[in-house]
Amino acid sequence: MSATGATLSGSYTGVTGTVGEVGFYYGTSQLDLNNQATASGTSTPFSKALTGLTAGTKYYYKAYAIVAGTEDKSSTVETFYGAIASFDTKKVSTATVTTSAASSVTSSSALASGSFSGASGSIYEAGVVYGTNSSLLSDPDANKGALSWAYDDSCVGAITSYSISCSISGLEPETTYYYKAFVAEYNESTQEYDYRYGSLVSFSTTSVTPQPAWGVYLSDYGMPGVSSLGTSLRQSGTYTDRDDHWYSVNTSSNNRQIAIHTYTHPTSGEETLNYVVLFDESKYAPVWTYHVMNSTQWPDNNAGRNESWTDDPAISLTQQDGLDNAGTVGYSRGHLVASDYRQTSVKQNKQTFYHSNQAPQWQNSFNSGVWSSLESRVKNQTPGGSTMLYVITGVLYEGTTTTKPSDNLNVPIPSHFYKCIMKCTFSGGVINDAKGIAFVYTNEAHSGNYYDSAYVTSIDAIETRTGFDFFAGVPTALQATAESNTSHTWFTGQN
Repeated sequence: MSATGATLSGSYTGVTGTVGEVGFYYGTSQLDLNNQATASGTSTPFSKALTGLTAGTKYYYKAYAIVAGTEDKSSTVETFYGAIASFDTKKVSTATVTTSAASSVTSSSALASGSFSGASGSIYEAGVVYGTNSSLLSDPDANKGALSWAYDDSCVGAITSYSISCSISGLEPETTYYYKAFVAEYNESTQEYDYRYGSLVSFSTTSVTPQPAWGVYLSDYGMPGVSSLGTSLRQSGTYTDRDDHWYSVNTSSNNRQIAIHTYTHPTSGEETLNYVVLFDESKYAPVWTYHVMNSTQWPDNNAGRNESWTDDPAISLTQQDGLDNAGTVGYSRGHLVASDYRQTSVKQNKQTFYHSNQAPQWQNSFNSGVWSSLESRVKNQTPGGSTMLYVITGVLYEGTTTTKPSDNLNVPIPSHFYKCIMKCTFSGGVINDAKGIAFVYTNEAHSGNYYDSAYVTSIDAIETRTGFDFFAGVPTALQATAESNTSHTWFTGQN
């Protein structure tokens, strides 16, 4: 059996006359076996090799024998037939690939597309192959390692046609890129996948439109997605006592503002992100905070705990104090960005003591227990060099919300505290590896280890409960794998 040929076999028994011819009738329908193939000779068994068949097609056939002078009809010639059988010719790669023009081109990304049709073999992968050297794309198979590949895996399997769409990121601005759409289709004859390509297409990335500093911080790789919040700069300012050049960002909600806090890097002297917080006035507490751990950008100089609680200058909303009598009702001011995470300088550490960075957290056997252990592990996992540990910490208000009195306020008590962690390694300014895990705890006393199964979850699960897209800047494929992970071993070192 091959893609375009097959050898048919037949036999006969019990013949009493003279066999004058044997062979086969065949076709692509059981009701229309209109092609005849006569075998050489008349002996049994007999066979006939067919050629010129269509690849990947089911054929039906039946053997025949023409016999003269049988016992009951000695003066006539009769044709006898065998039962109808079938076979399938082998599938070969037959897809026709078309490369389409790129769209949504920016300074660092583009949507490359194409399509294929007429595939008869199973599809292994499809997408686009691209690079800045068009000559390499004249033979992509020979230059696989020197080119970049983007995949559209939703078409994998037995499918004859598909529209390919690949979002490419990490591109250089003002640069011409060349690409071809491709499909890898299984060839049953060679038992390999054949790569078939469309024509060469090019696009040029645009120039970079400088973002304001506050916009750059809100588009950091590890930041939650906030574009849907209707963000706009309210104002910026400086708090010298805390080395804080801060930015106040309004959202479309009158109850919520984003505060961006920076500090001066001790070596470069550059303004460096300290942390970002989304504050909710209706809860007198943050919704979440975002910060990064890296020993180069945020060195640990053992600055100590410089406790000096005060209102956040970047939050114009009132009532930041929250539960200021927390200690008398069993709760403490639970940091979201821990004091121990920011030990570069006294002033930098003081920024963690803004009222916008705390929420009522049960003290005994929670703030002082598993939560403290988790915070310590985050600090111990601080990477250096080109690896970043992105951390999002937040609170939930699920079920019936409990409140506690504080002065003239009734302060809502969070039902849960959570921490989502993403470790990303960069190569050439592009993330090439990402690992994720999340922990969530009810706001009450807990026993056991901070990594017990009751507390471990996925980032995806926390996103579902909060409605936020965390780590929105991490490349989609890496983000999907990291955010669905529920194994904490890479982070905790425990099984």
